[in-house]
This record gives sequence, structure tokens and C-alpha cells, in this order.
Amino acid sequence: MTNVIKLLPSNLSNQIAAGEVVQRPSSVVKELIENAIDAKATHIQLIVKDAGKTLIQVIDNGSGMNEDDALISFQRHATSKIQTSQDLFNIRTMGFRGEALASIAAIAHVEMKTKQENNELGTLIEMEGNQCISKKPVSCEKGTSIAVKNLFYNVPARRNFLKSDSVENNHILNELLNTALIHNDIAFTYYNNDKLIHKLENQNLKKRIIDLFGKSFNERLLPIEEEMNSIKISGFIVKAEYAKKNKSEQFFFVNKRFMRNHYLANSIDRAYQGLIPEKTYPAFFINIEIDPESIDVNIHPTKTEIKFLDDKVIYALLHAATKKGLGQFTLATQLDFNTDRNFEFTPLKEGEIPIIPKTNFDPNFNPFDNNTENKEETNSSSAFDNSSNWANISSKNLDTYNAFSFKKEKLSYGSSINIYSVEESLNQSQNQNYCDKNIDVIQVQNKYILTKTKNSILIINQERASQRILFDKFSKSQYDDISCQQLLFPYNHFFSPTHTSLLLELLSEIRKYGFMIEYQKEGSFNITGVPNNLSSEEAQIVLENLLYEINDNMEATAPKYYKVALSMSKRLCIKEGQSLRPEDMLGIVGQLFSCQNCEITPWGKKILHKIEIENIDKIFEE
Repeated sequence: MTNVIKLLPSNLSNQIAAGEVVQRPSSVVKELIENAIDAKATHIQLIVKDAGKTLIQVIDNGSGMNEDDALISFQRHATSKIQTSQDLFNIRTMGFRGEALASIAAIAHVEMKTKQENNELGTLIEMEGNQCISKKPVSCEKGTSIAVKNLFYNVPARRNFLKSDSVENNHILNELLNTALIHNDIAFTYYNNDKLIHKLENQNLKKRIIDLFGKSFNERLLPIEEEMNSIKISGFIVKAEYAKKNKSEQFFFVNKRFMRNHYLANSIDRAYQGLIPEKTYPAFFINIEIDPESIDVNIHPTKTEIKFLDDKVIYALLHAATKKGLGQFTLATQLDFNTDRNFEFTPLKEGEIPIIPKTNFDPNFNPFDNNTENKEETNSSSAFDNSSNWANISSKNLDTYNAFSFKKEKLSYGSSINIYSVEESLNQSQNQNYCDKNIDVIQVQNKYILTKTKNSILIINQERASQRILFDKFSKSQYDDISCQQLLFPYNHFFSPTHTSLLLELLSEIRKYGFMIEYQKEGSFNITGVPNNLSSEEAQIVLENLLYEINDNMEATAPKYYKVALSMSKRLCIKEGQSLRPEDMLGIVGQLFSCQNCEITPWGKKILHKIEIENIDKIFEE
């Protein structure tokens, strides 16, 4: 049977085209805000309900449209941006292909109100499935208001593939952030479920960054500016000491359009080499102004990928600008000629001999001489140097065990996490293969705990063991909240827009971990208490890293408490390099053996290694 080729019905072809443009609610937000920017708006309002599934509305005070243009704007490939093929190589607007409104109207109910400045009345148009169901004059303000309701109402399969409200809200916020950051001359207002999230005035770029990412950025930002031929680079990089373990604060813009480019990001990373630790990344907010004929933005439906005619030149210029910005900051901090240090200089009188300063030291002192008096007590990491040290430490730990093993008291370690005594833990142990109540422990290089079982020696990674213990504790549906210490001097902390919405959603869960924190307004949180044994600075870092980590895994379908448990067990665990008391080591060993799975971390990494005694015997066989 011969297949007959037919033209697709318009409603079906429109839905297929919509699939390329509208992937999720944030896609609608992006398209509508870009249209408002192209309409020369100076104030843009974004209103979202139910993560965009019920309502996405964008209101602007731009130029507006007359009745004819308003109708035509809902047709595919209807645009005022390009007329000829040559226009494609000279694009300076945000949108240009004329597919946004047509694609949105194909899969949602759309209501548009628009009015030009000199007209007495505006136009109201209602669309449903790309069909105009109503058109009439209406009294409205200058500009355009587009309300998108019931997204994917006629494509239920697409609606079912949407993630949770928190994930979709996060994507919407990111789209707003990507646009509002660089279009700092435009005021933005954002409401989510009738709650004001952000109100941004028109301002310079530095002030916009500070308003979005917090007042702490006022001291972090370093300006950069470089220009060569038709390329101009400007913006801000962040001081090296504020490098993050993720790339969430890296923003590239080309002609004020957000883009992703790993190649150019590498040029900035290289400029920080030697200044930041491995696996950390600098933050930056950089705009590249370039001749539109030297780029191609029409290589991806979302237009976030851009092809450059000569990206090597931009790479070199960007690298040089970053190095210059970092160098100027370093030099300025080392040579501050504006600071009055009250130096006094008295000139020598004629014939006067300058006095040479004297220092007191022992020329016979040798720091490598083992006979030096007042040596510090040998620590546990040197316990393997001789048999007497081993015996002393082993005996000391055994005495400690005997003192604690029969008490039903709690031992505290790490960040105020309570661990039951080893005898109680072993009684509850689910891993009887490792149980030996007559145990002693020793710490090696502040990294490993050595202990023994009935027929073997165990080497335990203290950090990973701590992670497993805490995760098992935190992931239970019911557990005692971590004790909290109230701060003598509470402080106000500002979180980025993405983390603000995430923190609001997780607030009740995070409070269980010892954080006393209340939302104030527009990303501002008042912190009055932190987990025990954490300073306010440490608690701030833990909280920020927690939000970064959860945000990076927002697509995961695990429940909130599980995500928080994973992150908090990593953040609050005992770290490698931390010296432990014998009773703490005994508590860790006992509690680890009480875990359902004591051999691997929640991330699948090995916690302990067992060496059988018979294998040790074989080593010493003649």
C-alpha cells in the first residue's frame, strides 16, 4: 500500500511547533518578557500562579499594538524584526522569528490587552487553540498585558511530564534572573501565588547584582572592561576567595542576551589558576558587545547557544581582562597609598651612627634534634613509631572504653549530633559480624579509625562513617531535632532569588537541623540561631552549600526531607583531618554498626575495609 502524503492540519502543526518553543512554563515566561523588552518597556511585571500551570501573566508599559497588529501577532512567523535574509545577520532584538505567541496560543488559553499611546481605547483578544474566540475594544493602560491560562490544557501528555511546582518555579525564576540581570535599565516586579518575590528598580549593573544576590556582593565584585576592534567586554568578576563549588553564579551575555559557552568560561577559570582551590569556580557577570554579523544566535530554539565567527580572539581578550581585573585588585590591597600609617622618620644627625636592631636567639637550637627539651606529647598519628607508644595509646583508649561502655549517656561529636555510647550501640547493632564489645580504637592521620572484630582488623573512614550515621538519623520520618544555640548577635542574610524560593519551601524542614531562621522580605532572612558547635559564619556556609546542592538536584523525584538529609549529612559530618577523642571514636564505631548498611555511604562509597587475621598471619609466614 502506497503511503499518501498529506499536509498536516494547522492545529496539529501548531502544536508540533509549540513543542520546540514551549518546553515548560519557564519557556512562556522567557518569550513574553523578551517581547516586552523589544517593545521598549521600562517596567515589566511577571505574575505566576501554580508554577505557571494556572496562570502566567506579563504586563509591560511598552509601545503596545493596534488592533490589526495584535491579531497578526498570533500567526506563525509574524514578526516586525526581520524583512529580508540579510536582517538575520544584523539582529539586535531579543526575539525575531515570530513563533512565540502562535506557539503559546496553540497549547493554552491566551488573553491579550494592548494599547498604543495615542489611542483612546485598546484591544482585547482571546485565543483558544490558535483560534480567536473574542475581539473587542477595551479600556486599558498603554502597553501590553498577556495572560496565559491553563497551559497544556489540550496536550495532557506534556502537562504530565512537568516536574513539581518547586522545580518549575525554580526554572521560572532562573529565566527572570537571566533577563533582569543584564537589562538593569528596566524595572521588574515578580509575584508568585499573589506574593511579592522581587521588586527591582532600574539601576546600574552593580546595584542590580547586589539586589539579586545580596549585600555581601558589594565587597566581592571587581569591575573588568576591555575593548578591541569591534569587541567590547564589560561587567564584574568576583574576588578569588569567594569561589564556589559550582557554576551557579556564572553569567555570560552577548549583546545583552543570556548565553552558555563552556569554552569562554574556561578562559576565566584559567585566569584564576593558582588563586582558587581545585574543583571551585569563580562567579562572574560579563556582557560581550560584538557586531551582530560576527555571531549566529539562530542555532537553537531557546537562543541560549551562540556561534562566534572567531571565538579564539574573544577567549584571549576575556582571559586578559580577567587577569587585569584580578591583578589590579591584588596590587591595590598590597599597596594602599591612601592609608595614613602614621610613620615617623627622624633624620640622622651629622656623625651619628645608626643603631642596628638586635634579636635574641639560640644559635645552638636545632628543631630536628630529638633531645630538645619540652617536647610536645606524642599524638595518636605517631603511635606506630614504636611499640611502647602503641601500647600506651591502646591502653589509654581501652581505659576510656571501660569508663564509658556501661553508661547509658549520650556522647556528643561533630556538629552537636548525639551518639549513644558504644556498648549501647553494639547492643542495638544490625551488623553482628562486626560486633566485639571488647574493642579498642586508634585514629590514624586524623582520617581513619582502626579497630578490631572477632577475627579481623577494620579500617574505617571517619568522614564517610559519620555521613552514614547522620543520614540514617536524618532520613527517618521521626527524629529528635538537633539542638540549637541562640546567637548573641543575630544577623540578616540575603540569598539569591533562586535560593530564596527554595529556602522558603524547605524552611520547616531546615529548622529541624538547628537553624532558627525567619523570612523578612525580598530574599532577606533573619538568622537568630544555628546548630550547636557551629559559628554563625560556618552555619552560613553550611546553609548556602545546602541550598546549592539541593538546587543542583531539583529534578530528582526524592521527597524533600530525603534531599535535605543527604545534603545535611554531608555538611554536618566529621571531616577528614579532624582529631577525635577516644570516646568519640568509640561512639562512631558503635553507632556505625547500628546502621542498616554500615559498609557504604548513601552515595555508594566504601566506608570500611576489613583485613582478616589469617591474611595478616600469612604476611609473616617464613
